[in-house]
Amino acid sequence: MPKGVFERKVVLTGGSTLIVSLPKEWCKQVGVSAGDRLAMIVQPDYSLRLMPKKEEREVYEISMKVSRDVKPKVVVREFIARYLIGYDVIRVEFGEGTYEHRVAIKKALTTKLIGVEIIEEDAKSMVVQCLAKPSELSVKDATRRMTRITSSMVNDVVGCISNPKEYVLKEVIEREDTVDKFYLFIVRQLKSAALGLYLPSEIGLKDLREALGYRIISKSVERIADHAKRVAIVIPQLKICDRICNHLEELGRKSSEIFDSACDALFRLDKDKAHAIVEEVESIHHYEEKIISKLLKTGFEPTQVLVISTILESLKRVADYSSDIAEITINLAAESTA
Repeated sequence: MPKGVFERKVVLTGGSTLIVSLPKEWCKQVGVSAGDRLAMIVQPDYSLRLMPKKEEREVYEISMKVSRDVKPKVVVREFIARYLIGYDVIRVEFGEGTYEHRVAIKKALTTKLIGVEIIEEDAKSMVVQCLAKPSELSVKDATRRMTRITSSMVNDVVGCISNPKEYVLKEVIEREDTVDKFYLFIVRQLKSAALGLYLPSEIGLKDLREALGYRIISKSVERIADHAKRVAIVIPQLKICDRICNHLEELGRKSSEIFDSACDALFRLDKDKAHAIVEEVESIHHYEEKIISKLLKTGFEPTQVLVISTILESLKRVADYSSDIAEITINLAAESTA
């Protein structure tokens, strides 16, 4: 790969057109020849980023070998890492005694990844292709769907604090996998744009600065879903008085409203509403202190104190991550008017 700084003199031609020649080494490396088209992207500092613009993007492919000496969980993480980088095709070669590794990868395909299918398979190998395209689901659309599912998870677990329903809690836990799918898909798109595989406009964004904001937002939403799942897991162990449940529900409803407001501010780029959300989150500590005070005055068993603390911390974190989303919204709003 050619490196370094290439200097070229700007030449005036035709009386009004300015032209600059391209480095020969770079043209060879990226396969640019006479008659090809280049995309020129204006960066925030007004520099230009050049990218070959072809009618059909070349397939981005990689291979990985799986050994019995590596744990299946490690293999899955390695596979997902290649998916996130943006590879279209991932060829997996299996060594002897790696049946569990194959099963683990197949499970990850169905529970963690969007638009990924096995297109070839035999006893020693598997070829996986990502069929989902940015034009079919942009970063903003994926984020919107992700927030809707997460909002339903938070609302459902809050409603189950006083009146636990096993089937509702089970559904909340299962929905977390769907949120993870959208999160990983968003990260894949953002990394692909950062690597130059796609233009920011092809994934539904204006520039790479906006991409950074959505990277943080998607992670915050993913963490909120994690905490909703965490609450759903421990609620069946909750066996305490109505008064404590009422306080937990009060905190949960407040956190849920703040999250919904943060999402609304994000998609409207409403910075005034985002500022209000950041300040409102500070009041959550008041609800937390009220519950802690009640706990200190009662003689609950240690196991119940642990369950209450888990729910309390997770509901508070929903509000904290919502504040992070609001802060990024303020940044995005500022950048849109810069």
